[in-house]
Order: sequence, then structure tokens, then C-alpha cells
Amino acid sequence: MAELGIVDIREINNIIKSLYNYDFSSYALTAYKQRLERLMKIYIFDSAENLTRKLRNDPDFFDIFLSEMSVPSTEMFRDPSLWRWLREDYFPGHMNRSSGKLKIWFPLCVSGAELYSLAILLAELEIADKVQITATTISNKSLTVIKEGFYDLKKIEVSEENYKRFNGQKDLSAYYKTEKDYIVRNTSLTKDVDFRKINLNFDNAPQNVNLILFRNNLIYYNPTHQDIILQIMYRALSASGHLVIGIREKITGIIASRDFESVNDNESVYRKKI
Repeated sequence: MAELGIVDIREINNIIKSLYNYDFSSYALTAYKQRLERLMKIYIFDSAENLTRKLRNDPDFFDIFLSEMSVPSTEMFRDPSLWRWLREDYFPGHMNRSSGKLKIWFPLCVSGAELYSLAILLAELEIADKVQITATTISNKSLTVIKEGFYDLKKIEVSEENYKRFNGQKDLSAYYKTEKDYIVRNTSLTKDVDFRKINLNFDNAPQNVNLILFRNNLIYYNPTHQDIILQIMYRALSASGHLVIGIREKITGIIASRDFESVNDNESVYRKKI
């Protein structure tokens, strides 16, 4: 497979925008290029021209494209200290502040690893009935994978270790069953989740959300679009709502000083200023 150049990527983006009204030009170029080349290798496209032809002639393939452009979280309970903070600090301090259910939003679910991690945490705290989770994703393929509980068997060992470091109440195996070459998670954990498909602009984002978990996603956007995304998150949050991003991501510059304040530097947790 030939390496994609800037002209190739621009042509792919133009085709997608003209046919499907999705604009990938705001994605960080290096990571986006890697995802495109990975897709081309998996689906055996030997040129950008063949990929654009497939996008033109097969609308169903576009959902596969969207799924492949999304970067999945590879582990459950990734960064266990964050999940311990949620269990020991965030939820005890916020469960009784709202007259209704505490609202949580996962803007870009791909594998469901973090969604199921939170669902397990809530079940062990016995507060799942007091929380409303909205999980959005850009592809139907991802929605199907998450809702049916499928998970890569190769990822379970590191997830088991993360769960032990989280100090969970059981073995992680209590929440899944093993098939031949994959895991099926206990979908009863997510039976009350509000699943939605969303576009790249988050046009139907939920509002008045208390907690947004958007970890390890900002790095895949260019700086200008990072600010746009942060504004969307700001508007979606309730007064003093919290935004959690990846531990290697930071909110900096004008956005940070005007709209957010850090409440946990180690875990990259921010609170909306009011």
C-alpha cells in the first residue's frame, strides 16, 4: 500500500464532506493519517483513489469508515487512580446535590471500555439507579459492539490488572463471559444507558450534564478544533459540572482561564466556571 500524501488526504476529506457532510479536516494530521492507512491495510485498498471510489459507490461502507476513524479505549479501568477518585471523592461528594438523577455523558464511545468500567463502579457503589448515562458515538457499528457487550479477548488481561489496582469488590470475570475468541460483557449493566448516534459537531449533545468523560480524545483534534470541542463541552455542562480528559491532556490558554478550573491536576479533572 502506498503511503498517503497531503493531496490524497485532502481528496478523501473533500469526498466525505461532499457526500456525507462530515468534515475530518479538523483532525490532527498525523493520527488521522495513521487511521486512514490502517483502514486501507485492513480493507485492502492499494490507493487513495480506490478508497474514494468505495466511499462514492458504497454508502454502507461509510459507517465502517467512521468506526475505523474512531480511536477505541483499549482497556477497562485504564488509569485506575482516576476510577478510585471517582469512587472515593467525586460520587460521595455529588450524589445528593441534584434534585434528580446525576447526569453523565460519554461523548465518543467506541469500544465501550470506559462505559462498562463506570457501570461496574456504579453497581458496586449501589447507586446505578441514581445516575443517568448518555453514551454517544459516530458509527452504528460501534453502537452495536457496545450494546451487545463484545470485547477483545486480548485486552482482558490488562483490564483485569487495572481492576485489581482499582480495588474492585470482585474479580472482573464476574462481569463477563468468555466465548471462543472474544469477551461478552454483562449488558444488564448498561440496560438503562441512553445510546445515541452523534455527528462530528456533537449537534445533539445532551445538556445540563454533571460529569463528562472525554478521555484521550482531544489529542486527535488540531488546536483550533480542540477549543471548539471544549466550548461544546462547556455548554453541555451544568453549573459547576466536571469534565474529565486524559491524564496526558491539559486544558490550556484562554479557554482554561475563562471557562474551566482544575480540580485534580493528576487526573486532568476540570470544573466549569460560573
